[in-house]
Amino acid sequence: MSKSIAASDMGPRDLAVLIAGIIEQTGAEYFISGSMGSMAYGEYRSTNDVDIVVDLRYGHLHAFCEIFVQPEYYFSPEAARDAMEQCTSFNVIHNATGLKVDFMIPDESAFNASRFKRVRSFEMIPGRRVKISAPEDVILKKLEFYKMGGSDKHLRDIASMIKFSGPSFDREYLERWAVTLGVTEEWTAVKSRVGW
Repeated sequence: MSKSIAASDMGPRDLAVLIAGIIEQTGAEYFISGSMGSMAYGEYRSTNDVDIVVDLRYGHLHAFCEIFVQPEYYFSPEAARDAMEQCTSFNVIHNATGLKVDFMIPDESAFNASRFKRVRSFEMIPGRRVKISAPEDVILKKLEFYKMGGSDKHLRDIASMIKFSGPSFDREYLERWAVTLGVTEEWTAVKSRVGW
């Protein structure tokens, strides 16, 4: 654990910074997305999860096994290997707080390649920067999750992002990828909801 953060004081943002630093030490490419990503461009809401997309390779996995050990963390190397082979996800739990990090292994799609190219640097907590998904990509991924039967929270997160940061968004990029990803209906509903 970070020496500057006591377990009792650690929140999701602190854990995100801590895990980002660990990933950077391994040399793996990553970015934060999900609710933490949407909060970077919108308003804060409570969450116990940190979603991280990471291009994890077997060479990085050894470092994960050395760092994410009991009693501080719950981590299953077998689950991580399965996720790497199937391009799915696995999690690491910070036992003292119950906070969870979901690691998502990306497939080699054009959209994921675009997401990695457009990663931004963001000051998650004072003095500590992390790599975070571009806002348009956060929106598009949330539209995908919503289409797959996800919670209405995804639409609320998008509406919040547009309210706070919308004028700076690349709308042409959003429109183009909404068509490619098959989420034009969901995107149209969001635009109607926010008056775009």
